[in-house]
Amino acid sequence: MKTAVVVLSRAGLDLARRLREAHPEATSIFGPSCVVGMCRGAPLRDDDRMLPILTGAFEAGEPGVFGWKGPLRVFFPNLWEQFEAIVAIMAVGIVVRLVGPLVSDKRRDPAVIAIDDAGRFAISVLGGHGAGANSLTHELAIVINAEPIVTTASDTYRLPAVDQIGREWRWSIERTENLTSVAASIMRRERVVVWQDAGSRDWWQSFGPWPDHFIRLGALSEWGGLQPAALLIISDSTLPCELPADRTLVYRPPTLVAGIGCRRGTSRETIASWFAHVFAAQGLAEASLSAVATVTLKADEPGLVDFAAARRIPLLVYAPEELDGQPGIETPSERVRAKIGIAAVAEPAALRAAGATRLLVSKQTGPGVTLAVARRLDDVAIVPSTTQ
Repeated sequence: MKTAVVVLSRAGLDLARRLREAHPEATSIFGPSCVVGMCRGAPLRDDDRMLPILTGAFEAGEPGVFGWKGPLRVFFPNLWEQFEAIVAIMAVGIVVRLVGPLVSDKRRDPAVIAIDDAGRFAISVLGGHGAGANSLTHELAIVINAEPIVTTASDTYRLPAVDQIGREWRWSIERTENLTSVAASIMRRERVVVWQDAGSRDWWQSFGPWPDHFIRLGALSEWGGLQPAALLIISDSTLPCELPADRTLVYRPPTLVAGIGCRRGTSRETIASWFAHVFAAQGLAEASLSAVATVTLKADEPGLVDFAAARRIPLLVYAPEELDGQPGIETPSERVRAKIGIAAVAEPAALRAAGATRLLVSKQTGPGVTLAVARRLDDVAIVPSTTQ
């Protein structure tokens, strides 16, 4: 996490340096000019190249350490806007007064942690789950040998935090408007049913033992007879509409790979339309698409490149010799072989990218597009920076 450590004293500066040693590439230290630099004599360097995004920041002569002049309440909003986490080495009361006017949305606000000048306590103040303050609090406490203070109910009682389920595997969440009500049902230990047919089965272990008020379903159709207070659905398939709209959370593991072949010049809109048609017809969730795969000959096809970019997923490309003879091809084509020397594009590309030997959906032919789907053996999301 891109982290700002804010200090008010020399003791705090010493603690901040210890914290930065753990993550030097992601941590910047900020303090009053008299603490991190010099009050008199040689001035701090006002170097716009060092931190152009922060108005009023000065390089303090020590790499990664910056000073400011004037009241912290004036400078602090700059940090709020530019960092994912703020570690404030000062009294909690000061932190509360600083962040109070800035808090707007827990989905966008940074994580805030307070540490006392003596380094005895690390306190998760804001963004415990969504922004990662709780986990960062534990990390920092280990570095400086402090006691971590985390007060969110799910951590206190070792129950699953609904906005954290599957986070390490990059699962997305649907029906987020129900997060608060479902979390409340979990905290009240009301009956919660869980249906899972995709993704890691170990998601619950990071929270503690399996809660005794959670019931695993053998079939999704069983939920009605149990009259649950909440439903957790973990699936890469479309779901029946009769699930209760006000107490269901749906988690989408990134388990699906689409292999795509297309004619030269096929538009993004055409590819997107056929993709949507195939996924709807096969009962697959578009949100679980983790990558698009094709042959190198199509690596620069604008419609395909734009389709992957629009969905913010990687476009993985493979040389013809990598796809030739891929196990699991169901519909080879002599026409394709005559054109590019291999029997298929969509099916072997999907299989290879997913690390699978069986297709979930065999080649579906549309207007200038062929598409096949394979399910990944694991559900760790393919990060776009790995795009070939």
